[in-house]
Parts: sequence; C-alpha cells; structure tokens
Amino acid sequence: MEVAGLVAALLAAWFDLKRREVPDWITLPLVLAGTVFSLVERGLGVTAGTLLLGGALAELLYRQKVFGGGDLKLLLGLALAGGPLYGLAVFYGSLLAALPLFFFYMLKEKTRKPDVPYAVAILAGVFWVYWKGVWII
Repeated sequence: MEVAGLVAALLAAWFDLKRREVPDWITLPLVLAGTVFSLVERGLGVTAGTLLLGGALAELLYRQKVFGGGDLKLLLGLALAGGPLYGLAVFYGSLLAALPLFFFYMLKEKTRKPDVPYAVAILAGVFWVYWKGVWII
C-alpha cells in the first residue's frame, strides 16, 4: 500500500507544480483504498481514529488556508494507507520540507503569502520517511 501512496504523492506533486491543483482522481482512490486496507489490516478502531484525528488535523490546516483540499485528501490517504504513525511521520517530514519551499516561493513571487505547491512538501515527507523510517517523530 505504501507504493500506491508513493505513486499518488509523485503524481500529486507533479500536478501541483504544473497546475497548482491536486486532482481528485489521484487522491480519492488513495483515500478509498487506504480506508479499505486499514479496515482489513488494522481494524475499525485504528481506521476510525486515523480518519477522525487525521481528518481533524488536515481540516484545521485547510481552514487556516495553509494548504488546499487536494493536499488534505493526499495526507489523509497516505495516513490511511500507511498507518497512523506513517501519516504523522509524513506530516512531520512535509512540515520540514515546507519551510524552505515557502521561503523560496516567497522570494520568487515577492509576496508574504506565496502560492506554494504543498504536495511537493508532502512528497518530500514521504521520501524522508522512506529514508529515515517511521520512528523519526
């Protein structure tokens, strides 16, 4: 399932760079497959907890306009596919990657609120977890 998450993150980052949009045809199948996989592998309790906590965190960041709906669904799908610790580790790694990305786009666009492709930071978080492992958090 982690390979599906990696492919989805790669596609999402590419579309976010090119169009500043992460299409639903990338994220919704990941969320659906991740939910089914999580239910089978981890049970209802872990899946419900991942949906509630992951969804609440992503929704908070979405409402604060930190990132868009596609980024929200991508992070939630990754957490469901890889498990809650994997999702937290990817989120943590993506926050670390987002800082230099934010400053790069701030300088490039000469504005304090740049249009940042956060799916790129999420992809960096996925790669970071593959490199360092889930226990980085």
